[in-house]
Amino acid sequence: MVNSVKTYLSLNVITIFLSIFFGYFLFNSQFVEPDYYVCSRIVEQTFQLFNEPISFNFPYSCDENEYFLGFKDFSFIIFNDHSYQQRPLYILIVFIFNEIFSPIYNFLGFDQKLGIYTSIIFIHSIILNLSLILILKIANFKRLKYYDLLFISLINFLQPMAKWGIFGPSVQMLTLLQIVLPIYLVKNRNILDFKVSLLYGLLFMYNRASLVSYVIYVFFLYLKNKKFNFLNFLKNIVIFLIPFSFYRLFFVINNLKTFDTNTETYQQFSWIIDYFTGGNRKYGEYFCHRIPGFIKCYLEGTLDLFSYLLIPLLISLLCLYFLFKNNKNLFYLILISTFIVYSFWSLIGWYPLRFIYYSIGNAITVLLILGYFYLNSNFFSKFLYSLPLIIYLTYLTMWNNPDPSSYIDNDILITSVITILIYVFYKFKLLKEKI
Repeated sequence: MVNSVKTYLSLNVITIFLSIFFGYFLFNSQFVEPDYYVCSRIVEQTFQLFNEPISFNFPYSCDENEYFLGFKDFSFIIFNDHSYQQRPLYILIVFIFNEIFSPIYNFLGFDQKLGIYTSIIFIHSIILNLSLILILKIANFKRLKYYDLLFISLINFLQPMAKWGIFGPSVQMLTLLQIVLPIYLVKNRNILDFKVSLLYGLLFMYNRASLVSYVIYVFFLYLKNKKFNFLNFLKNIVIFLIPFSFYRLFFVINNLKTFDTNTETYQQFSWIIDYFTGGNRKYGEYFCHRIPGFIKCYLEGTLDLFSYLLIPLLISLLCLYFLFKNNKNLFYLILISTFIVYSFWSLIGWYPLRFIYYSIGNAITVLLILGYFYLNSNFFSKFLYSLPLIIYLTYLTMWNNPDPSSYIDNDILITSVITILIYVFYKFKLLKEKI
């Protein structure tokens, strides 16, 4: 890539403007009726901007109060039974970012709440576009036009995990990076080393599912080198555990109690132990603490995801076929990474659609970005490729929608299909002209 830093900064600037636009479009216009269905709700909130009160509709998360306690005072999550005590790096980063930019927020007349929201959106944009820049590097795309940056930013931003998640506190923005990072690393490194292990150790403190991404990278290295250095692996596991070990050691030294809401409240993954030891298990709603019933629950959720992402899925299959024919190495890397993440989340025992999205949904996003460049060579072709995705994803409801038949309005679905047919017709016409 000609200038990675310039490209990355440009992607972030575009994403911030998209956040402002869709913050209005989704929550304050009459074009859509947004609903998070579970946990978050759209409410009118009043903020201070230029020292004047301003009110507009904005998502309010059921987790917000808990997160904001840490964003305002990081030490609070250490010395209290905080629900997200096991995500210290995420809370610390938002806390530090908010502290650093507080003078600017004060100068602009932001109140504390608007300042924290702004910091959240900035951090989420940084993470989201880090994944995007790695996708571009993986495929070695060069000579990007400004309209390329706009189109791929729109596709990346409008994928539901970003569109609905960028505005509120959550670690789910990291899930795309967890699929992309091991692919990028294995294409640029031949050994497991200190820097990568420490990086993953820090990411583990942001979101513990980063351990799975680390395992994928180690597995990729084995496939690449056809050998496994057990002693080097043990050394790097120790390096990986350094950040977490120091974090836990602080609790031990100060005689502090650790708290894990994922295990305590939702029995995520721990339900498997409860199953064999006779512990309490949950059923109904999203819970499915049964063996082998959890497989059936997960597969049913997967079919719902296919229905939810129908148009992006269809286009991504075309991109996947192209990869298979032209870049089998990248094809297999994406499939293996997706399959391992998919298998991991199948064991969580709690199946809102987002956990299945973490694997297949994010893989679809990767394929769509790759397809944008691989399948198109001029502006008009790229525009026609992007149009059905932008239309469909803009009006797609939140994944918590309990009624699969209303994920997307029929009029929008039909419009998206028509624009796909126009794109196919255009590509077919170009092919005929070449022949």
